[in-house]
Amino acid sequence: MRIKINISVNRAIQILLAYLFFIVAAESLFTPIAAVFVTGFIEGATLKTVGFALALYAIAKSIVQVPLARYLDRHNGELDDYYALMAGAVTGVIYPLLLLAISKPWHLYSIEIFAGIGGAFLMAAYYSLFARHVDKGAEGFEWSLFSVGGLTISSAIGAAFGGVLADAFGFRPIFLIIATINTMVFFLLLRLYPYLDGARPVSLPPFSPIPKNPTTKQ
Repeated sequence: MRIKINISVNRAIQILLAYLFFIVAAESLFTPIAAVFVTGFIEGATLKTVGFALALYAIAKSIVQVPLARYLDRHNGELDDYYALMAGAVTGVIYPLLLLAISKPWHLYSIEIFAGIGGAFLMAAYYSLFARHVDKGAEGFEWSLFSVGGLTISSAIGAAFGGVLADAFGFRPIFLIIATINTMVFFLLLRLYPYLDGARPVSLPPFSPIPKNPTTKQ
């Protein structure tokens, strides 16, 4: 008996998934060994420095992302989401290059706040675009690709290679590799532009019947 499996993902989702895979893999080259870098190469840094830096990143991202997502939701079309996505992608290119120059804990704190704001722009827009372009009837499958491929497998690959590279060549090449990868996939996002539809589905009141052909804001 022949079993046919038909798996198709639209081009916008393909681009978004590929972008997420590579930026998470690139970030994971450094993240698992960040504490080693901070305590070993920054004057006066301790494990407390690592904790405070991560906290500042999380606080900055949390403060910016929710209001930004609300702002993006209130505006028609997808261009605002796209430009926010590109702004976040730029910070992903700059961040590892800044790490090359730090020598004091306050440098690290400032960079992590910058990265947190960039991460907020990136993910607020990313979730919005991904949710709107996901194929109807394949939501579970495509969100699973987002989770497994974009976050889990990419993290595992990046962490494994990051440890090997740092052990063999040190941290400087890792930062340059991260910047290179993030630059390359930044240009991948340019291919997303033609797939922006320019209209956002109108929200339906709670418990109202869902029409077969929902109208859109123009």
